[in-house]
Amino acid sequence: MHLSKSTQNLQLSFTSFENNSADFTKSEDWDSRWITLSIPDLLLQNTVTISHLSDSYYRLSRSPHYRWVIGSCNGLLCVYGNSWPDQYLYFWNPAMRKESKRIPLFFDIYINRNFDFSFGYDNSTQTYKVVAFYVELNSDSNPKSVVKVFSLGDNSWRDVQCLPLVPLYCLLGINDFHNEGMHFNGTINWFALDDINLDRSAAALDRCVILSLDLSTETYTKLLLPRGLDKVPAGYPPNLVVLMDCLGFCHDFDKTHFVIWQMKDFGVQESWLQLFKISYENFARENLLPLYLSENGDTLVLGNDRHREAFIYNCRDNKVEKIKIADRTNWELGNYYVESLVSTD
Repeated sequence: MHLSKSTQNLQLSFTSFENNSADFTKSEDWDSRWITLSIPDLLLQNTVTISHLSDSYYRLSRSPHYRWVIGSCNGLLCVYGNSWPDQYLYFWNPAMRKESKRIPLFFDIYINRNFDFSFGYDNSTQTYKVVAFYVELNSDSNPKSVVKVFSLGDNSWRDVQCLPLVPLYCLLGINDFHNEGMHFNGTINWFALDDINLDRSAAALDRCVILSLDLSTETYTKLLLPRGLDKVPAGYPPNLVVLMDCLGFCHDFDKTHFVIWQMKDFGVQESWLQLFKISYENFARENLLPLYLSENGDTLVLGNDRHREAFIYNCRDNKVEKIKIADRTNWELGNYYVESLVSTD
């Protein structure tokens, strides 16, 4: 998640799920909507303001129509929609209540299961871009990828260079709408195995790099991770994050601590700094995700998607407070959000 804005009006946006049926196993009974939480209110620790919870305009999904927010940038959202058999993307400015025309996909996500949609901003041309790809994984041949870019204002997808490496989540069989590609300062970034010939089941962090796509040149760069990650266990995929206007990542350490790294100088391996090493004593271990770090570095907001919980962690005194809101918020689908007048055309 990333946005270079003051925290005064900054919000976290999420997908909230509701089910009014007694049978929680039926997907057609689930209803989802787009909501926002005020960061200044969150940091007060005694009040949480949820916006758009009761307004039907912000409803995302209700059978047979499904929508997922796949990215947020400067107040503009990119949304995936599915009204069988149609699959499409569109741009949405919730503050203006404006939507773009539907953008048909060039592949079927139910056939090409290893896919990703990422949304970002090209600083050089001041253009909003969607990067979409799918990867074909075959046991008897090297992976093949198809990558295309759609720019706001265009009418068609453009081909760009195939992925030189395969994103880690594809190899681990994680295929969902958690937006694995992280937008940061005009780039889209994914974790990837440095050598496709390595054993996929042993995808430890010390064998990974960050694959970075420059939205201006539409070319790739490999970013090296900090040294000494050989003790990070395989099986717990790391997550890319953006905190305090720096790219970073988080991972499990020895099943006892949660570690957050920050790259102070983008692209420079020597600039990696270990920000936090937090004991799991006060947290459930699986699926922790940093959502926001205050400008002074004292307060960290963490989500736990598996247990549908969120916490405010005071970094100075090591205290944890649970955020008391509805437990059906999908934290992993979160984005930074600030209202704007950015056009959807």
